[in-house]
Amino acid sequence: MHQIPDTSVQARFANGFARAIELICPGCNTKAMFEARPWQEHGGQVVATEMSCTRCGRPVLLVQLIDDFNNCKPETLFTYPAPGGRDCMTGVQHLQALSGPLARTYDSAVKLYNHAEWGPTALTVRHLLEGLCARLLPAEKRDLPLPRQLETLPRDIDLTRPLQDISHLMAPDGAFGRQFEDEAAIDKVTAENLLELAEQLIHYLVVLPGELAELKSRIATAPVPLRRGGSVG
Repeated sequence: MHQIPDTSVQARFANGFARAIELICPGCNTKAMFEARPWQEHGGQVVATEMSCTRCGRPVLLVQLIDDFNNCKPETLFTYPAPGGRDCMTGVQHLQALSGPLARTYDSAVKLYNHAEWGPTALTVRHLLEGLCARLLPAEKRDLPLPRQLETLPRDIDLTRPLQDISHLMAPDGAFGRQFEDEAAIDKVTAENLLELAEQLIHYLVVLPGELAELKSRIATAPVPLRRGGSVG
C-alpha cells in the first residue's frame, strides 16, 4: 500500500470520503483523474473502494482509515498499486546539509516528474548534476563541461574515506571492535548500529554498483524518442 497526500483529493462525497483523486496512473503513466466507486466499510477501522483511471481505465484499490465516528483520519489515504510518481530518496537531509539550493533543485525535479512533465524534469536533473559537481569540485574545474566534471570526480573526491572510517570502527581498539571481546555485553543499540553499518557497506560496495549496472543496461536498450518534426522510415 502506498500513502498519498490528502491534497491529491479533488472532490469528495457528502460523507467526506474521496470521490475524485488526481494521480500519475501506474498504467498509462500520465497525470489523470481517478473516479472512486461507493465506499465499503471493513471492520469498523477502514473503508475501501476501487477507482479507475479516466484515461486508460486502469483499476486501483483505495483504502482510507476512519475514526470511531466514521470520519476520515487525516493523511491516512492509501492506494494499491502505487502511483506512477516518485518519493524523495532516502537520506535527502544530507543533500540539504551540503547545499540548500541543491536540495531544492532535487525537490523540484521530483515534483516535475510527479506532474508528468518529462522534459522539464530532465533539464532540472541536468542542472542538479551540474550544481553537484560545481559544489564538490575545486574552483578551477567548475567551468568544465558536465561529462568532464563527472570524469574528474573520482580524482578529486576521496571515495575510499567511508571504507577507512569503517576499518577504524572495526579495529580491536575501535568503537565496535572492543564490543566483540564480550558478546554478552553487546546491547540493542550496538547491535542496531552494527547492522546499519553492515547494510550501508553492502549498499556502497554491492547494491549501488549493481543498480548502476542495471540502470546503464536499461538506458542502452531504451527506445530513442523522436525529435519534434521527426519521422520514422
